[in-house]
Amino acid sequence: MNRSQTQIIPRDPALWAAVILIGTLTAGLGLARYQGYNSGILDLGSMAQAIFSVLHGQPLITTGPGGNFSRLNGHVELIYLAFAPLLTLWPSPAALLVIQSALVALGAVPAYRLALRRLDSRMAARCVALIYLLYPVGLTAVLFDFHGDTLAMPLLLFALDAADRRAWRSFALWVALVLSCKMYMALPIIGIGAYLFLWGGRRRAGLITVAAALIYGGLVFFVLRELFRPSGAVASAASTYTKFYFGSLGDVGKTVGERLLNALVVFGPALLMAWRGWRWLLVGAPLALAALISTGPGAGYDYRYHHYAAVVPFIIIAAVDGAGRVRTTLTSPTPLSLKGRGGRGVRASPRSWHADLIFTTLVVGIITALVVDTPLNPTFWLGIPGVGRDSSVYGITSRDAVKDHFLAEYVPPGAPIAASMFLGTRLADRAILYAVRYSDDPGGQRLPTILPTVDAVVADALFDWRTLANKALLGGVDYEAAEIALLLRDPNFTLRAAQDGLLFFVRGGVGLRQEIVVGEGSTLPPQSADFGPIRMLGARVTPLGGRRYLAEFAWQLRGDPPTGRLLAISHLDGIPDARIVHLPSYILLPTNQWQAGQVISERFEVDLPAEITPGSYTWRTGWYDPKNSEAYATDQRSQLPDSTDREITHIEVRP
Repeated sequence: MNRSQTQIIPRDPALWAAVILIGTLTAGLGLARYQGYNSGILDLGSMAQAIFSVLHGQPLITTGPGGNFSRLNGHVELIYLAFAPLLTLWPSPAALLVIQSALVALGAVPAYRLALRRLDSRMAARCVALIYLLYPVGLTAVLFDFHGDTLAMPLLLFALDAADRRAWRSFALWVALVLSCKMYMALPIIGIGAYLFLWGGRRRAGLITVAAALIYGGLVFFVLRELFRPSGAVASAASTYTKFYFGSLGDVGKTVGERLLNALVVFGPALLMAWRGWRWLLVGAPLALAALISTGPGAGYDYRYHHYAAVVPFIIIAAVDGAGRVRTTLTSPTPLSLKGRGGRGVRASPRSWHADLIFTTLVVGIITALVVDTPLNPTFWLGIPGVGRDSSVYGITSRDAVKDHFLAEYVPPGAPIAASMFLGTRLADRAILYAVRYSDDPGGQRLPTILPTVDAVVADALFDWRTLANKALLGGVDYEAAEIALLLRDPNFTLRAAQDGLLFFVRGGVGLRQEIVVGEGSTLPPQSADFGPIRMLGARVTPLGGRRYLAEFAWQLRGDPPTGRLLAISHLDGIPDARIVHLPSYILLPTNQWQAGQVISERFEVDLPAEITPGSYTWRTGWYDPKNSEAYATDQRSQLPDSTDREITHIEVRP
């Protein structure tokens, strides 16, 4: 092997081109997801809030459904402390996404060095680097917000490379960084130590590694976490953690098929080469098994999350080890290195192991193109709800700019708030940040316990994140309807501002009136129009001064009440992203509570955005079905059958 092949920083343009390309791709997709308001409080917002708290002298404090707690009582991601200076330079969660993508992409460097040293082939090293960069669960991890597991993935490869070089000081540094990523990173470090002791020919180093990981893991799990246990907590931090993630193991059998398919995605792509390095697969197996049997909130075993990231380095080194064993002849001695002391290789021609490695690289690339949501996947470009360029994944819409302006104008810095799941990520630099609705809440159950602790709430009456899972709509316009109803009825909160469905509630003061009554008739100027089962009897829009107006409508239901609430939207012709949600008839007395023949009269105040140019505008109103997956757009796709929006009146918008 020549000197250029043993350099710490490889001078291979192909390697660096791949690192830059994949790093730029993942950073770009992460930023698109963030800019499109598709990264939620869980998890990016929570991680950013914890790191911001360090800048205010707090120990990684974040807000959960039950209140504030330190992440040192949770997963113990001590490495997050190192990211606090980054947020002083770029005070945005976006900074975390960019640095994570860069770090993960750089993990290809130790993967390349390992392969070059062990296989003495630049082509093989390039293949291994590509396998790492394109590995499905590695990519899904870096594309799913910001997590300690994902940070540990490249750091583990640096540690493995240092051990292979017998650079023990460097190895100790990388091991310390890995352990700081999450408390259960002690498991793979124990595995590395066991490998060194049993098969790596470095018994002393192996024992020290195992002992260090055991001591660290024990201190963190049983001592440090207890020191940061929230006051009033009855159960120990250890038992709470175990119950949270593994409290329903009896239910695993109900999803065993799905879990096995996920295991196939985790290990299958590189198995042709990696099975020969099965000892390294054993090292990563405990982490994979823990994720596969987890019963925590949501399908945590799904490969599309971050839980398998730290398994990837062991798949990579298993593939390198496997290729080395195939390359070795029956008569050649096995070097005393991470290849292992026992056993000899399998006689094979150079062409066969090269071909197997190239084939494995192609398999990894093909599987990634099929199961990971990136531009390599054909479905990325099709506009399928919840996939690729869709507005709920990587697509950025004009409404996202409205959200930017709305949050900047109305939400005071540092105020304790509850925020819509995907709006709150932008508000992470504050001591208290709840979600208006958490994913495990069926609707409206948790918010009453949260409201006494916050001064403001930012909700979204046109909740525009949605996806389809087995034909079931997740998210969608109706997502926060129960919570908005609570806020509108709460005497302690008023609706201070509303723009294109974005709602800002504050404690006390005077807000925009929202009223609805049931009567026998209407005193409004008659207007007749049918919107499916809804008939308009009258309407009026009255200027109140400045850009504030009072809108009044009288409705009547034809036939039986609909099974779900329906949604009335008004807008001004030619003005996008300034829709007016009829909150009284949508939230306070929804249409599924109307009775045939009743006259429903709603009155609500509107404060038009300053961005609307003075002039004369036509006011139009239409009705929509929130159950439609595309209802967030309130266009023809979700309009009620046999209806269209109707002209109501003309208004003058003054400077």
